[in-house]
Amino acid sequence: MYKAATVARYTHDPAGFKVAELPRPALSSATQVEITVHAAALNPIDFKRAEGMLSIALPEPFPLKLGYDVAGVVSEVGSEVSRFSVGDRVYGRVHAEHAGTIAEYVVAEESALAPIPASVGFEAAAAVPLAGLTAKQALEAGGLQEGQTLFVSGGMGGVGMFALALAKHHFGAKEIITTVSSKKRDGALAMGATRVVDYAQEDYTHVLADTADVALDTVGDSAFYKVIKPNGSAVSVAMLPDGDALDHFRQEAVPLSFMGSVKLAVAKSVVNCAGWFLTRGFRAKNVKYSFVVLRCDGEDLEKTFNPLLESGKLVPLISNSYEFTDEGLCSAFTESRAGHATGKIIIKVK
Repeated sequence: MYKAATVARYTHDPAGFKVAELPRPALSSATQVEITVHAAALNPIDFKRAEGMLSIALPEPFPLKLGYDVAGVVSEVGSEVSRFSVGDRVYGRVHAEHAGTIAEYVVAEESALAPIPASVGFEAAAAVPLAGLTAKQALEAGGLQEGQTLFVSGGMGGVGMFALALAKHHFGAKEIITTVSSKKRDGALAMGATRVVDYAQEDYTHVLADTADVALDTVGDSAFYKVIKPNGSAVSVAMLPDGDALDHFRQEAVPLSFMGSVKLAVAKSVVNCAGWFLTRGFRAKNVKYSFVVLRCDGEDLEKTFNPLLESGKLVPLISNSYEFTDEGLCSAFTESRAGHATGKIIIKVK
C-alpha cells in the first residue's frame, strides 16, 4: 500500500482532496521506472480533472489520482531501462496513464524523465516539467526566432514565467513583453521580460497594438490577437483547444463506450465551432493561430532545461509549498483554483 492524493468523486470543493491508502503501483513494462516521490507540482489540469472537465475525453476510475509533475529518486527499474539506475534523482511530466504523482511512489516511462542537476533541489525540479515543456513547445509552435518580439500574457504564472526565461536565454528574442500586476513587475523582469504592462492599469491590447511577431496566451483571453503584427503568429495554452486536441487528453488503454464516443464527437464539434468564432480576429489579420497540447519528452527536458538550471539563468519561482496532508492538499488546490499564484505550487511529499 502507499499514500496518494485523490478525489473520491468529481468535486469543486478543495476539501474533497484527500490523502488515501491505495495498492502500490507496479512496473508494467520493461521501459518503466518506479520513483520514490520527494516533491510534486500542481497544474491547472489537476483541478480540471478533479472537477470532471476532461471526463468526456479522459474517462477515469475513482478514486482519481492527481498530479503529473514529479521529482524524486529511482527505486526500481525495468529490464530495458538504460538512462537511469536505482538511486538516481529524476524529474519529469508523466504520461496520462501514470497520472498520480502527488503520492509516495509513481511509475513512469523512462522517456518522460530527466536527471536532476546536482545543484537543484527536488522542489525546484518538480516545478519545471509540465509548465516548462509547454512553454518551449508553444514558442516552437509559434516559430519564435532570434531577434523577434514576443508577447506573453500572464507572465508570472507557471507557463508564462518559463516562456519569459526561454525567450531570453534559449530563443534569443530581442524584446519580451508581458502583462502582470504591478506587484509582480520585478519578478517578470527578473525572469526575462524587457517590458511589463500592468493589465489592471492599462488596456494592453491598446498600448501594445501590432507590436509582437509572436504572442503566447496563457490566460484564455481571445483579444490577445490585437497585439500581434499582421501576418504574425499566435499560440494559446488556455483558450479552447481544437476538437482533435481532445484526443491528446485520452488514455488509449481506456476505451470509450458507444455513448462516450458519441459525447466526444459532439464535444469536438462544439469546440471546433466555438474556436472558429473566437479566432475570427486572428483570421482578419492573417495571424497563424495554434493551440498547444504538451508532449512528454524527458530528453528535451534534460537538453533544454538542465543547462539553464545549472547556470542559474533559470530559477523557477515557487508560490507556496504545502505538506502532503489533507489540510495541505486543500490549501494547495484552493490557491491553484484561484488562479493568482506567482510561480508554481508544490506539494512536499517526502
